[in-house]
Amino acid sequence: MASEDEDYFLPPEAVRPFSSGVRRKRVQFVRSSDLDTTTAPTPSSSSGTSIADKYLSIVMSQQSMAPAASEFCDVCNLPLPQQAPADATGKKTLPHEASLAHQICLAHSHPPSHLDRTRSGLRYLSTYGWDPDSRLGLGASGREGIREPIKPRVKHGTAGLGTGIDQDGDPLPPRPPPVKVQKLNSKQVRKKAAEDKKRAERVRKAFYQNDEVLKYLGDGV
Repeated sequence: MASEDEDYFLPPEAVRPFSSGVRRKRVQFVRSSDLDTTTAPTPSSSSGTSIADKYLSIVMSQQSMAPAASEFCDVCNLPLPQQAPADATGKKTLPHEASLAHQICLAHSHPPSHLDRTRSGLRYLSTYGWDPDSRLGLGASGREGIREPIKPRVKHGTAGLGTGIDQDGDPLPPRPPPVKVQKLNSKQVRKKAAEDKKRAERVRKAFYQNDEVLKYLGDGV
């Protein structure tokens, strides 16, 4: 019999599913009215009409409050801020005219020209309508020339104009090269110091020597 159990074979098509033979109990439906512990639903405080009215009031109020058109400055083309009251610290806000953007766009006045008004050339040009304070070059209107015909350049050298030419226009003789300083050794330094000492002694005798004193003291002094 044991050998028959070991040789027992069941074809795949005869194998039943794993859940076959398992029966579930049917769930009986119970009405809510049959329960003793039922709670009555709380009536809604808001209806659909009130919600719609609230939504329309919010939307329509935003549409009715259209943003006011901001004014722009004629000088700097920037929007003018609204007049705000003074803050809690008592400081007043600066007006728009005091802002940096507005100040830059203003037409600033320039200092007068440095030219001497007593010059005959300036008076001659002024008679023909040229204004030295207009910051414009010479020429007709719309065709003014440059204000500074000779543009300055940085000069790094020490030589001036006309170097090597005298007043008559003749070339100057070349300058001799500078004398090279000779360094002395210790023996030459001592010799030079002795010579300087003797020279100083001769100078003192020549300026401060008194013949009467020497005659009184004798020739040995």
